[in-house]
Amino acid sequence: MSDGGTGEKTEEASPQKLKQARDKGQVSKSQDAIQALGFVLVFATTALTITITAKKLKDFLYAALDSAVRRGDDLPTVLAVVNEALWTTLTASLPMLGAAFVAGLVSNYIQVGFMFTVEPLKPDIKKINPVDGFKNLFSKKKIVESVKNILKFTIVSYVVYATLRDAMREVVLSARVDLWHGVAIGGQIMYDIAIRVTALFVIISAADFFFQRWQFNKDMMMSKYDVKQEYKQSEGDPHMKAERKALAEELILHGSQQNVANSDAVVVNPAHIAVAIKYDKEKGGAPKVVAKGMRKHAETIKAIARENGVPILRNVPLAQALNKLDLEEEVPEELYEAVAEVLNFVYELRDKEAKAAEARRKAKQPKTNSIPPSGKGPGNPPR
Repeated sequence: MSDGGTGEKTEEASPQKLKQARDKGQVSKSQDAIQALGFVLVFATTALTITITAKKLKDFLYAALDSAVRRGDDLPTVLAVVNEALWTTLTASLPMLGAAFVAGLVSNYIQVGFMFTVEPLKPDIKKINPVDGFKNLFSKKKIVESVKNILKFTIVSYVVYATLRDAMREVVLSARVDLWHGVAIGGQIMYDIAIRVTALFVIISAADFFFQRWQFNKDMMMSKYDVKQEYKQSEGDPHMKAERKALAEELILHGSQQNVANSDAVVVNPAHIAVAIKYDKEKGGAPKVVAKGMRKHAETIKAIARENGVPILRNVPLAQALNKLDLEEEVPEELYEAVAEVLNFVYELRDKEAKAAEARRKAKQPKTNSIPPSGKGPGNPPR
């Protein structure tokens, strides 16, 4: 497929796409894992608080029966019983509700970490569009979820049926014993069902966790065209990138103008490369590259060198080698000899220029007549 189309999604999602999806609330998350952890914590909490809860229910039933026998069914008595029933139910279920809440927080944090976004809450016309809603209803994802829910319901139903079938003798026996023995038998049966259903949900959630991770990664995959488009958006068009690079080079060059002016020599190749080098005798070490540029930047470096009287020397191999070095990097040992020749030439040139300048300075000075030690001379008064 040509680059103009979307193409087949064969590339893994980029970090930028994953971040954009996360900002929108789109992450890999298994609801079954949340439910399974909820089952485990609620079951554990129930097992730890069953004695206290049973005592509360027992005390409530005794109090309710006592009120009905002693006080009758007048309105204040009924309201008091209802109020006590609500309070008992709330205090008995509060630990389980807290466990379910904690399970949701912990499971979400384990799967996706800390995430806060209001993007899913924003109004979206697609959410109320009946056509899009109908398409989503029969989308592949919805069909898979529906099949999973049907399978879970079927399996859980069979587990409950199998548990009750195995406990049929106890169920029949519960009809022949007193109330509290019957409650104990029923509690044991519910305990067995809870254990099996919880174990089943843990297994299902583990499978669903890896399935959701695989499905999310598959949905996030990109085509080669998508990768190119993302690169253009993040890095910019190649032409814009070239302009930014040129601007960066200009900024670097602008900061290196003083370095060029203070350099010992500029080595050129002769139209494409210009590298300014400097040797600090006081600090010692090797000479350093203090400025460099190519093409128009090389011309700028040469212009700065001419303005400041810095020698410009043509040496194609040396210029190419020096251009590979970073700014402020010392010249490597293999270039010592070539750079030394350049610097010796520069120093000799400076000495010659200095001597020539001194000679010109002396030549411009006016000549003065010396006074003879004896005799008449200009300015001597006669004896």
